Amino acid sequence: MLLFIVIFFVMVIAVGASAVLGFSFYLKRRPKSLATANNNKQFNVSPPARSLFEPDAEELRSIESEKEKLSRAKNAERQHLLKAEKAEKVRLLLKNWQSAPDVKTTAEILRLAAEAGSAEIFSETAENVLKAWREHRIENLSALNLAELLDSHFRLLPQQERTSGAIFWVKREIENLRSQSEEIR
Repeated sequence: MLLFIVIFFVMVIAVGASAVLGFSFYLKRRPKSLATANNNKQFNVSPPARSLFEPDAEELRSIESEKEKLSRAKNAERQHLLKAEKAEKVRLLLKNWQSAPDVKTTAEILRLAAEAGSAEIFSETAENVLKAWREHRIENLSALNLAELLDSHFRLLPQQERTSGAIFWVKREIENLRSQSEEIR
């Protein structure tokens, strides 16, 4: 009977060993599953590292927005300074023009006033031109020609300036000059 027990244990050990060897051989030969492959890749590749103080995407957008606002403010300031320079140039030329007004310089001053892009500057210039014309200081300029000159330069103003209240009287004066020229005919 002892012989039978020893043979039985040897058989159990042999069957167990062959089962373990067979299972390990099976695991080595079977294809790896996608989940296992992805898990291995996840641990093999390190995540992109960033500095603790490096800005994230939201902070970068905020910085870009601030830069854009600053750029717009600088551009607006430049435009304002340019308008102020043009206005000063128009005022200086207007002072020189008042001593000896003529048709050519009148057109030039109106052009510069319109290019300044300000209804107030154009209105002031038009007022001085109309005053000189009414005092008969501008020779060879009819009412119709003055109306056309004022109207053509008025249209050079930006749209928002053409609709301002400061320029309304200029429109009325242009109409009055045209009606005066029609009465003369």
